[in-house]
Amino acid sequence: MRHRFALLPATTVATIVSCVLAFSATSASAEGTIDTADPSTVAALVADATPDNAQAVDPSSTASGFTTSTADATTSIPNSPEEPIEVVADTGGREISASIILPNGLDLASAEAAENGTVVYPSENDASVAVQTLESGDTRVQTVIPNREATHEAMFGMEGFRAVIDASGQAGFLQKGREGVYVPVEAPWATDAVGETVPTHYETRGEKLVQVVSPTSHNVYPIVADPTWGWRNAAWGLTLSRTETARIKDYAAAASFCAALARNQRLTLACGVWSGYLQVQAATANNLRPKGCLHIVVAPLPGAISHTRC
Repeated sequence: MRHRFALLPATTVATIVSCVLAFSATSASAEGTIDTADPSTVAALVADATPDNAQAVDPSSTASGFTTSTADATTSIPNSPEEPIEVVADTGGREISASIILPNGLDLASAEAAENGTVVYPSENDASVAVQTLESGDTRVQTVIPNREATHEAMFGMEGFRAVIDASGQAGFLQKGREGVYVPVEAPWATDAVGETVPTHYETRGEKLVQVVSPTSHNVYPIVADPTWGWRNAAWGLTLSRTETARIKDYAAAASFCAALARNQRLTLACGVWSGYLQVQAATANNLRPKGCLHIVVAPLPGAISHTRC
């Protein structure tokens, strides 16, 4: 059977071609003309990119930068990008004081307060950084990547803490020493200029947490990427060494540890049940490659356990 194909009129073909060319030109133009060194533009990009409805708190100016306050956290955001963000938060009735170190090597200028509660560190030649305190008290630090030649990795540190990624892939910062606080960092996200998701993940390098953004050829710049420090979900606890973790694979050792923990921390734990749970978690950590350690929460949810790299 012979098929017949109707030819399109020349004017229709010309119209289709011109539309395709116009769309391509618009995409290329949009990618090349957005000024990500302008604080107002950065704030607008951040507002459009965020995947949730979390609202930022308006900052107040101080002699050295900006400050925000919520029911559970006070945050100081410095003018200089070389100084850390200082956070004082309440977790389970205990006060946390922490310092977030911004990514270096981005040639950031001094901070400026823009709209929607965003404090922006603009960069003329690389990624800009935007900081927000959310109404929950959490701290959101976003990088705005202007083009394919810009830095696609943002490295964050916390003074007195080390970055960890546990067996389930949860990232966070664990205070150094046997007893201290664990501050979770929410799952990473990145969004391009047309609202498409951009592949991204966390890595640990030394004691720092790195967000790596890996756009495809279809993603359009600028790209907004985000880690968020979850102060409201932070927890005080004990970090066990590898030797201690290995030892409590035995139930008797786990029960003895539970009794000592309850006594020393003034906790109410049902050691008969919890010791079995502790034993299983210790065995699981010991079977990881490389072997893991346990972090045991004391407050606000006594007895919760997470795995960390030793």
